[in-house]
Order: sequence, then structure tokens, then C-alpha cells
Amino acid sequence: MSLDREDPNFFDNNAHLYILRADYRFLENWEASLEGRFLDLPDVDEQKTGTVFTIYRYVGDHLKVGVGYNFTDFSDDLTDLGYDRQGVFLNVVGTL
Repeated sequence: MSLDREDPNFFDNNAHLYILRADYRFLENWEASLEGRFLDLPDVDEQKTGTVFTIYRYVGDHLKVGVGYNFTDFSDDLTDLGYDRQGVFLNVVGTL
């Protein structure tokens, strides 16, 4: 990983993100998702945990639109070290 694109000084990133997810489909076109997340940062001897909840509505056979809330303060992008990701999000999932 590097913090700068102009003068990259690369270093190891030993962070690991573990996610356990459960989906539940209800009614005809609705789905709920609950994720438990565990972020392990061995380089700084720190661990973070939290949950993410999303509710989806199917729109046709190949698209679902969801709104959710991230109860954690970290992102699934392991290069993002801001720890300010808690809040509402919109998710769109499509298939071919």
C-alpha cells in the first residue's frame, strides 16, 4: 500500500476484514441483509467490530435497490483509514 501516488513509498498492509452475512427474503419483492464485521489491524494492535443492515426492494428480475445503515466507523475499503464511514447508504445491485 502507498499513501502517495506522486512519490510512492510502499509498505505492507496486514489488515484483515471478516464479514458474516445473512440475507432474508420476505413478502414477494423485499429482502433484508444483516452483516457482522470484524476488522483486524495487527500492525497497530487494534480490532474493530460492528454491523451493517440493509433492506432491498426488487425492481424486476435483475435489479434490486437498497438503503442501509453502517453501524461501524470503518469501510470495507482497507486502504481507507479515516474511520468516519458510519451512516446511511444507498446500494444498487444488478445481474445479467
